[in-house]
Amino acid sequence: MKSKTVNNLIVKMLAVMLMTGFSSNSFSQEDHTHFSKVFNREKPYRIFLPEDYYTSQKRYPVIYFFHGNKGSHIPRLSATMEQLVKGNPVIMVAWNGRSVDSDIRPYNIGFHSNINYEAQFKDYFPELVEHIDSGYRTLAGRSNRAVIGHSMGGIMSFFIAGKYPSMIGTAVNSKGSPEFFIGYPDNHTLYPVRYMFKNLHGVNLRFHNSTVGELVYLNNEVNQGALHEGGLEYEYQVYEGGHSLTPKEFTDAFNFVMSSFKDPSPVPKRWHHADLYPNFEIWGYEVTSNLNEPGFIEMKGVTTGGMRITTKKWQPYGRVIPGVEINVKTPPVYEPGTIYSLFDYNETQGQTEVKTVKSDSEGSIRFSVNHESHQIGIYKANGPAEIVFAGYNVDGQGTFLSHKKECNLKLRLLNRGGSISKEATVTLSTFNKNVKIEKPELKVNNLQPGGLKWIPADFKVTASNKPTADGAPFRVKFHLIITDNGNTWEDEFEAPVMYDVPVFSNIGIDDGDSEIFGSGNGNNIAEPGEWVMIYEVSHRTRLYYDDPYIDGERIHVDLQPDKWGDGYALSSIIHISEDCPIGHQIKFLACYEVKEWKAIKRNVTWGVFTITVGKEE
Repeated sequence: MKSKTVNNLIVKMLAVMLMTGFSSNSFSQEDHTHFSKVFNREKPYRIFLPEDYYTSQKRYPVIYFFHGNKGSHIPRLSATMEQLVKGNPVIMVAWNGRSVDSDIRPYNIGFHSNINYEAQFKDYFPELVEHIDSGYRTLAGRSNRAVIGHSMGGIMSFFIAGKYPSMIGTAVNSKGSPEFFIGYPDNHTLYPVRYMFKNLHGVNLRFHNSTVGELVYLNNEVNQGALHEGGLEYEYQVYEGGHSLTPKEFTDAFNFVMSSFKDPSPVPKRWHHADLYPNFEIWGYEVTSNLNEPGFIEMKGVTTGGMRITTKKWQPYGRVIPGVEINVKTPPVYEPGTIYSLFDYNETQGQTEVKTVKSDSEGSIRFSVNHESHQIGIYKANGPAEIVFAGYNVDGQGTFLSHKKECNLKLRLLNRGGSISKEATVTLSTFNKNVKIEKPELKVNNLQPGGLKWIPADFKVTASNKPTADGAPFRVKFHLIITDNGNTWEDEFEAPVMYDVPVFSNIGIDDGDSEIFGSGNGNNIAEPGEWVMIYEVSHRTRLYYDDPYIDGERIHVDLQPDKWGDGYALSSIIHISEDCPIGHQIKFLACYEVKEWKAIKRNVTWGVFTITVGKEE
């Protein structure tokens, strides 16, 4: 009897010692599995718990770590992660990014041949979060949830945070891949990170680059993309050395997240989102569609007063995708069971429609649009005005700014709200220091509900910026602040510059003779009704234009030889409309790129040229 009592006491003492941290492990690192409905199998993960997890009743914020190529849920820096978590009130979860256990390439993303599975990690992330939140004492709000990813996990950190900004308050991308195809084996879309920062407003961001290694130059482009977007909570850090993730770099990322937990970004009152899946939820909006080909559904300038919504074949300047029908259900932000006006200005067709809708019992509103570009306004009778950008022209005609010359930039505004704007002040600005705006403030009067109006005066703009030597964003981004009677609205738009660059003089036209790209009669002359690809010497070109007789474009993607297969070369295949007059001249700004093999550096060459439809060049 005495021996049994002593044994029981020893067992209890050992249990107390383990629970109070006397073990060398202190329960701070555990490997588990859970059943995933997405993958229909057990998925492993490693969880790091703070030292006092089993001796307190506190709840903790959570960091999710996304490994890179050849990695798994057992991170190389597990010892560093364990020490950081032990000393801080946080839980860290390292997920497993392999679609099947034998894969060493994670996340089912990359070039076409790398996308082999229907199961999507964008579906797995919410499932894993639900498992962790239900099984551990977590602080479940977005301001207490972060992601850190390295390399292929780096692109996933920004992709997942941009997919679910209502779930994730902080994202760190360490030397991430700059662009990959994402989606299903038979339907996937190129996701260029440098053009997708629009999805990340409201998220605290940090991006790491290195001084040497395979992705340095491509990630310079990504950083330029963040600066081009503007208005982000964004930090950028370059580390000496190569592509690997060092303990110092991970510690810096961890400390950034811990600081962000204390100072989260608020939910943005106005936001943008572009999604490559047909059905998605974003900031409480439910979007469904019949999109069944590569491309995006894009929502811009979303507020309770409305949004711009459209389809795009590619980002950022893709054409619309015919045949797509989009259905939107708003979050319950309107008065329940109340009649609202639904204003729809079809920007593609220049047509306006106003109809009444009734919010449901919870305060949500439903509407549908087709594939074209729509400005939607939602307001009650005599509701407030809401002024947005509706178009521009340069010197009374095209969309290109002349290079190094003063241009007359005329803006068109739309009131998608329910009341008149009697006198609005419009302030134009740009982050580009080489673009000057004379008298950046103009006024427009009496903008009626549903009304479109050109600002009577023009902004005087001189664009002296240089074309980019790599794949960084090259258009000028303008920002608008519009004020009227105490109300303030914001908007933005981009304008290309017809750069003062050399003329491409060795033009070749493929109109079907290659039997690969163009299609037509194969006589190497651009003619009405033909699809053509245009070469400068042997280089396929990417084309920029504002000619009405080009009524279609496809993008060809090349995986140029390099060490890792990162950074794709894009070229244009354009369609000359059936009604284009013979002898019509079309002017292009064009570029082509050549990559350096080991550095994976894009070297972009710009030029201008003109073709005459129906005549040999």
